[in-house]
Amino acid sequence: MNQQSEYPIVIGIIGGVASGKSTLTELLQKRGAKVILADAIGHDVLKEPVAIQQLRELFGDGIFSDAGSAKGPTIDRRKLAALVFGNTDDPSSRRRQLEAVVHPRIREIAKLQLQSLRLEPGLKYIVLDAPLLIEGGWLTYCTKVVFVETSEELRQAWAASRGWSTNDWQQRESAQLSLEIKRSYATDILINRGDLASLEEAVDKMLDRWTETRRIGS
Repeated sequence: MNQQSEYPIVIGIIGGVASGKSTLTELLQKRGAKVILADAIGHDVLKEPVAIQQLRELFGDGIFSDAGSAKGPTIDRRKLAALVFGNTDDPSSRRRQLEAVVHPRIREIAKLQLQSLRLEPGLKYIVLDAPLLIEGGWLTYCTKVVFVETSEELRQAWAASRGWSTNDWQQRESAQLSLEIKRSYATDILINRGDLASLEEAVDKMLDRWTETRRIGS
């Protein structure tokens, strides 16, 4: 991780599937953070002609929207996710194929965004919101890594509220590093019990602690 002592602090957020990472990102945004959304970049990458052609060659026409668009074929992200994370003989192989196509381009765009944000005067925090922060090699860009600690019961309930079945949730969870491994990379741990006020208080204390540590070290 980058141990630079100057602002902005680049924050990576990790945790289990449906643990409240997006909620933490929103709270940091309220406190002035700018966010680099790897998922949003990924959605844009899936619209690029080169990626469309590569994924067609890998997975066939079944990943495309029936309607398409005036500009040509459109990848249906739900169909693509079902194929990559679904019940197959080797789902990890398909996931690796997808990542090999989209991840280099996502990293390229995210790196440009990060370079631009670092030049913004007065900016204290940048959140690097990437689903596979550790696996994707994003840690090298982070000053702090925050693990969101959430009970399995809550995570399953929040996954269900997104329309995921228990099987959907388990498939996504098993496709990622274990919680123990993720937690071992954290510089900070925030407990999320589903109480927004308590989480906000914990976030403020964490940011105050970072500020105090930098003041003492300056």
